[in-house]
Amino acid sequence: MPDFSNQIVLVTGASGGIGSQIAREFARRGASVVLHDFGLPDAARTLQQKLEAAQARTLLVEGDLTDPAAAARIAQRVGEEFGRLDVLVNNAGASPGKMPFGELPPQTWDQILAINVRSVFLVTQACLPLLEKSSRGRVVNVSSTAARNGGAPGGSAYAAAKGAVSSLTKALAKDFAAKGIHVNAVAPGLVDTPFYGSVNVAEKYAERIKGIPAGRVAVPLDIAGPVLFLASPLADYIVGEVLEVSGGLSLMA
Repeated sequence: MPDFSNQIVLVTGASGGIGSQIAREFARRGASVVLHDFGLPDAARTLQQKLEAAQARTLLVEGDLTDPAAAARIAQRVGEEFGRLDVLVNNAGASPGKMPFGELPPQTWDQILAINVRSVFLVTQACLPLLEKSSRGRVVNVSSTAARNGGAPGGSAYAAAKGAVSSLTKALAKDFAAKGIHVNAVAPGLVDTPFYGSVNVAEKYAERIKGIPAGRVAVPLDIAGPVLFLASPLADYIVGEVLEVSGGLSLMA
């Protein structure tokens, strides 16, 4: 895996399962990592302590990414601390429960779209001047296989939101390529993280897992690796792609 020494990386939602693994992998390879706390301050502080104990340079930031002022404050702190941003990983996202489309309140729809799409728009826009100061800015968005297949029953808002993230990835790739900034995305399938609450993912989704050619549910490291690849020089000729990381599940649809 490439070396990220002297690279500045911002990971939104770094206190969650996938986000924390992404942050650890970048730090392990020499990056200075900006950790965005996504409503789990204790987990974020613990992660920061562990990374700094391993000699990584970190900065902990917090804020509601659906708020333009908060996104601007985060970008300002990164600028004050580091002067530029080399990699932005838009990982923060959520799906607060599932319900039939006919029962979906407009406010819930708005909330899910805001958490998953508005946040990407605001943070990327706020960080664009910092990415332009990098010699090779990279943006990696975290979408979902739900963007392609519509997701699980009751998850229409989340599927629509991640569909927007995938489309936005391609649009931004066109806008930013001339600036030397490459934009791509990963689209995870089923991943064993706290995203699903306290349930045992392997047990609850046993039938679904049987349909995954890889034969198992993903773990956060399975997603972190492709993120680092897309942020690295190995992917310098990859622009505007959404890399599905689902253990081959797309082959079955």
